[in-house]
Amino acid sequence: MEMQTLTGAGCYLPTVDPMEMRILSAKYGEPVHRQAVVETDDYLVSQRWRAVPDRRGEVIFIIRQPNGEILLHSKQRYEAPIYRLPTGGIEPSEAVEDALLREVEEETGQSVVIRRFLAILNCHFHRNGSTVPFTSYLFYLESRTGLIAPEEGHEVAEFRTVPVQRMAHVAANLRALNGKRRGWGHWRSLAHDLVHDLLGQNSQFN
Repeated sequence: MEMQTLTGAGCYLPTVDPMEMRILSAKYGEPVHRQAVVETDDYLVSQRWRAVPDRRGEVIFIIRQPNGEILLHSKQRYEAPIYRLPTGGIEPSEAVEDALLREVEEETGQSVVIRRFLAILNCHFHRNGSTVPFTSYLFYLESRTGLIAPEEGHEVAEFRTVPVQRMAHVAANLRALNGKRRGWGHWRSLAHDLVHDLLGQNSQFN
């Protein structure tokens, strides 16, 4: 059964809207579809487990910089520097593309061109016999400028860029996290592995 998101006065939006996906695919290319089951720990439950979802999912933005590398960021709240692709939540009544452009502006301040609707990653968080789905939409973007200026109040501690071929290394670092972020790191690594698979050795998108 597909998870739905409560909006307004009893209105529901599907997590994945088939019509919206057809429009995005026509504009930016047909995305790759991936599924994953994630065994969920206490921290990941606190972050992503919702009886009634507070968002439709998230956008993950892979922004190619003028130097040809991909933008990563680290958050102030992390216990130690953890670099990963920027992400942002999709509000319950928000279109995926609108969320993408809003989050890119808030998180980076960069002017971008959407080059490719890269992938849809459907994760199923599993715990004690129960499962909650969560969808990530991955977009490959190109920055029009090297200037990075996130909106005031966002928790970005630092940015760095890496060659896309290093994305598997970024994923491995996330999987190597211990402590409360162990399960979170495994979940976050999945999108980075996917980006490496699709962009790291595939000139079609570069």
